[in-house]
Amino acid sequence: MQSHTKFLASITLALAFSACGTPDFGHRTEVIDADQRLDALLEAWRESRDSARQPGGSAHIVVDAQRARNEIQRLALEHPSHARTLMANAALAYDARETEKAVDYLDRIFHLHTAHAEAAVLRARIAVEQGNLPYAKRLLAQQIAHAPDHAGLREQLSATCFAADDYAGALASLDAAEKLGAPAWRVSFHRGLVAEAQGQVEQAAGCFRATLELKPDHQPSKARLAAMGLAKHG
Repeated sequence: MQSHTKFLASITLALAFSACGTPDFGHRTEVIDADQRLDALLEAWRESRDSARQPGGSAHIVVDAQRARNEIQRLALEHPSHARTLMANAALAYDARETEKAVDYLDRIFHLHTAHAEAAVLRARIAVEQGNLPYAKRLLAQQIAHAPDHAGLREQLSATCFAADDYAGALASLDAAEKLGAPAWRVSFHRGLVAEAQGQVEQAAGCFRATLELKPDHQPSKARLAAMGLAKHG
């Protein structure tokens, strides 16, 4: 069965770096300044990270990425109630496999804001990876009550149900996520994982092929088909 740690792995950083709709406390000018500085630092981090992944990437590029992250951490000290900065730090810590640090930033967000969908998605994913499925389900249920139209919450609930071998719940949550605007290629891929976990090989292959029609460079779908001994159009 496909490991739950790989299920919905693609959404975490994308959600974490999205603009947060939750208002921050404090003077509006300070919030705007923090937003602008964070956007510039995240862009610098992304550029350095992408350059480092290219063939021939030099050591100084990695240093530049770390420098940008250090500045984002410093920004959280200057603006301790700026949710977007806390969220960015949580995502970067998670990306660096610094789970405890990520949880600390997420806890700080929840101390400031009862409802914060992006933080809940990441916190629930960490809980699933740690085997704490009841906590993940409770947190997601609470946050969905606050933001019933948030597709990412439904996707993460699907991942949580999948980890619990609740395939009906996983598919129902994917259906809801799709109606709320989750990317069709991602929904199709995860339906394929659910089908594969249930031994429905042909149905799973169809989902993976559909994903490749929408996103031809999707390597996980190619890998799943290859593992089945099937070609894209076979």
